[in-house]
Amino acid sequence: MGLVTRGPQRRAAHRDSGRVASDQAVRYSPPMRKCALLLLLAPMLLAAQAPTYDVILRGGRVVDGTASPWYRADVAIKGDTIARIAPSVTDPATRVIDASGLVVAPGFIDIHTHARRGIFELPTADSYTRQGVTTLIEGPDGSSPLPLKPFLDKLGAIRISPNFASFVGQGTIRSAVIGEVDRQATPAEIDQMRTLVRQGMLDGAFGLSSGLFYVPGAFTQTAEVVELARVAGQMGGIYISHMRDEAKGVKDSVRETIAIGEQGSLPTQVTHHKVVGKAYWGQSLDTLRMIDEARARGVDATIDQYPYTASATSIGAALLPAWALEGGREATLKRLNDPATRTKIKAASVAIIRDERGGGDPKNVSVSSNQWDPTMAGKNLAQITADRKLPVTLENAAETAMWIVEQGNAQGIFHAIGEEDLQRILVHPATMIASDGEVAIFGRDHPHPRSYGTFARVLGVYARDKKLLPLETAVQKMTALPAQRLGLSDRGVLRPGLKADIAVFDAARIRDTATFEKPHSYAEGVSVVLVNGEVIFEHGKMTTARPGRVLYGPAVKR
Repeated sequence: MGLVTRGPQRRAAHRDSGRVASDQAVRYSPPMRKCALLLLLAPMLLAAQAPTYDVILRGGRVVDGTASPWYRADVAIKGDTIARIAPSVTDPATRVIDASGLVVAPGFIDIHTHARRGIFELPTADSYTRQGVTTLIEGPDGSSPLPLKPFLDKLGAIRISPNFASFVGQGTIRSAVIGEVDRQATPAEIDQMRTLVRQGMLDGAFGLSSGLFYVPGAFTQTAEVVELARVAGQMGGIYISHMRDEAKGVKDSVRETIAIGEQGSLPTQVTHHKVVGKAYWGQSLDTLRMIDEARARGVDATIDQYPYTASATSIGAALLPAWALEGGREATLKRLNDPATRTKIKAASVAIIRDERGGGDPKNVSVSSNQWDPTMAGKNLAQITADRKLPVTLENAAETAMWIVEQGNAQGIFHAIGEEDLQRILVHPATMIASDGEVAIFGRDHPHPRSYGTFARVLGVYARDKKLLPLETAVQKMTALPAQRLGLSDRGVLRPGLKADIAVFDAARIRDTATFEKPHSYAEGVSVVLVNGEVIFEHGKMTTARPGRVLYGPAVKR
């Protein structure tokens, strides 16, 4: 029952109710009500308008790195991480990139580079990043900074575009403990070397590399390498090797690489696998069978390769026998100045030019860089021999090689690999892609084109044009396989929660343009490259973003 008001009380109540109604009318007039509503809704409106994602790659063909068939989807990125992959992502984003008709793939991981040559001078690493490479791995062939930590700290202090990581080198370690001498290590020296491997792993190395073709690795017995590899394996690392011999002894060298992994109880990898010298072409049939047999019995053995029929290293290392280089430069010069010893070195060099890295003809050897005579870059050994007023023979080419070493050595390119072996190795399921290149400074010297074109060449020539392998498999060999090998569980595959290292490219247009004649030429067909969620390359230009990080191995102690 309602309250009944009479007399003065009623009139007072009426006046009060009118005053309240009037006050409410003033306080909640239509304009004021609208303002009040806006104030109440403002937080929700702002939240609705705020971008959900930083970047969305819209409408691309997602090749996720697993070798699964491509599918069309949007890829949404928040911060440095892939946040969502779906047929359509309609949430707002700070930036939307149209990837229609393009492939969206994980950024490529180059597991074998010499990128410390050039990375401090050109931290954008243009020759790599322009072809979709987002992670560079250093310290191969048994050579690395030692100690590793100061190098990685210095690298971490500068702004770089790609991510960067390193192995620790067996050759560098042996040189530090024993020197460049041909003898067995003592038990005490092996203990010292074990300690250096352990420290390298604690500093952030992903494993142990060796260059048993090079001095002083060439003087190392298998058992000694096993002892060091075992330390890396116990700390979660892998073993990766430039084998002892890629020509006449290629099968024995693959066998040794497998044995080091098997006896050392760690994953093992034949790096830049090839067969050098026409007389030995075809032996990849045997080496790949050996890898298959090892894997069948439980040895975690894999391969990496660059897609070119020419290798690159120094003239001295390639064309002189290892024993002539023992003890360093002064010892080498002493041997070359002794007539009898020089004759022996020359005979060995003639055999190497004829049967191995010389490819049977001095024209197959060219100089890529020369510090004491830059004009020599780009010339082949036949031209240099002729410039010295000598008839172009194998013997005189060997004399020219020795003369180059005497003057200060030079870097060279050696055409001596068979295309059939290259293709056979490329399609093997245990093979991943690696450049063995360096951060090329555009226009400087006459480098191997692999620094500019390795990944684009595999995608363009071998996957698209020659149809040797599907696009999805080619991408897997550049992404998920090296990521798995290194234990990079947060990269190498396009998945929500993983890091946004991404390459966007036109599968119909991607190609390498660098040649042996004109090596300074960027790859074509890559549209956008992101590292840790930031765009580092688009519209044919590098951006100002430098989001690359130093990546640390499984045992790092920081």
